Amino acid sequence: MGNSKTLKIFAAVIFTIAIIILPHFAGEYYTTLAIKVYIMALLACSFNLLLGYTGILSFGQAAYYGIGAYTCALVLKGAVPNIWLGLLAAMVASGIIAFLFGSLCLRLTEAGHTVYFAMLTLAFGQIVYTVAFKWDSVTGGDNGMAGIPAPNIDLGFMTLHLENVYHFYFFAIVIIAVALAILYLLVHSSFGATLQAIRENHERAKFMGQNIRTFQVISFTVAGIFCGLAGGIFVAVEKFVSPELVYWSKSAEIIMVSILGGIYTFVGPLVGAAVMLLIEDYLSSYTSYWSVFLGSVLIIFVLFMPDGIVGQLQQLKQRYSKTRIDTSLCRSDE
Repeated sequence: MGNSKTLKIFAAVIFTIAIIILPHFAGEYYTTLAIKVYIMALLACSFNLLLGYTGILSFGQAAYYGIGAYTCALVLKGAVPNIWLGLLAAMVASGIIAFLFGSLCLRLTEAGHTVYFAMLTLAFGQIVYTVAFKWDSVTGGDNGMAGIPAPNIDLGFMTLHLENVYHFYFFAIVIIAVALAILYLLVHSSFGATLQAIRENHERAKFMGQNIRTFQVISFTVAGIFCGLAGGIFVAVEKFVSPELVYWSKSAEIIMVSILGGIYTFVGPLVGAAVMLLIEDYLSSYTSYWSVFLGSVLIIFVLFMPDGIVGQLQQLKQRYSKTRIDTSLCRSDE
């Protein structure tokens, strides 16, 4: 047990060092790609709070991602652009809308109509897409919003120039690391244990006196808040936002990333985000039909690793540990 804990700490330290030194060895392109991986990791991890921990399937998480992105963009294009205010506004706007929508529609889930709820989330996502596509005066319509400024941040001892991708990289990893830490503490708290109890046996959790709907609404709201934060970070790095960001295919991408990594583990969606975006980047550099090949790769992963990459690795570890125990018992019998 001690060796296992030491190994995990060592791996975490190596991983942290690798993230910090990455911009020193990668060019601007791969540094930007790394930021996109981190954003997708935050998106998938926040979505997994619903699917992996609460047992709620949402087909419309891209809606909150887009709401956060557009809100942050409007703040940054205002008279006094402020990145902190933009990210805060993105989280608040997405959180409020997620709370209102969740409070209204999650009663269907409590009644057991999970499919109806999933369809409602898909419909809501399409409504947000239509609004973004048609509301030219606010969202820029089909052309989107371009030229979004990324204001500098004065830290006292230094100034972060967010127009510089390397400066933005460190700004982004700090914000995303804090967000992931909050999600980690949340899912490993008594609140997270209750969410898993609801996922495993809805009726038993209700019988034990848990207010199912309250926990589901909180989970849905928190997921919406962090999706909005991811959208705000995306706008700040890309300096552009369009209706494609809230289209149903983006929600599908978030679901695929989570399943690819493993929905019953915290790090699964993080691994899934890295694997999927890196494969996508590699394939798109060789062929214009990269999406076909990417789909084939994902199908292979799902067929042969139904528990995701991390889930499969955990199973292999358990089998190895069991084999060692059985071998030790056999030797002791001899």
